[in-house]
Amino acid sequence: MKIHNYSTHSAILLLVASLFFSAFVAGQAVGADPRSPHAVAPSQAPARLIIRRNPNLGFNVIVRLWIDGQPAGSIGYGHTYEGFLAPGHHVLAVLATPSPRWPIPWQLPLDVRSGQTYGFTAVTDGSGNLILDGRFGFPPRVQ
Repeated sequence: MKIHNYSTHSAILLLVASLFFSAFVAGQAVGADPRSPHAVAPSQAPARLIIRRNPNLGFNVIVRLWIDGQPAGSIGYGHTYEGFLAPGHHVLAVLATPSPRWPIPWQLPLDVRSGQTYGFTAVTDGSGNLILDGRFGFPPRVQ
């Protein structure tokens, strides 16, 4: 009986220690804000990316967004994507889900300049494909 209590006690102690360590590591990752002025040289400040979703797409359509081939987020009805991009060349891609008309995401190459704001609206073109349109410019939200 004593061995069972000792092994249970050790397992619980190990679990608690690993939880504290995980919380510490997660806190360090959250505390290291890559957008802080100390993380990027002033000449290479990130650019802001804002993508609004056109309400005319419907309630059940989700806009999936990829940046440089990596999933960046999903934009549901009434929502907006806001993020940051490092200066340089990037490729934005969007796909309407579920049941996209074309299973290959529509892509937009984008040359990003430091400190600029890039705004797009996810809309459908004349043939029903989801695209990012920059013609519907909008001022950035005041925070």
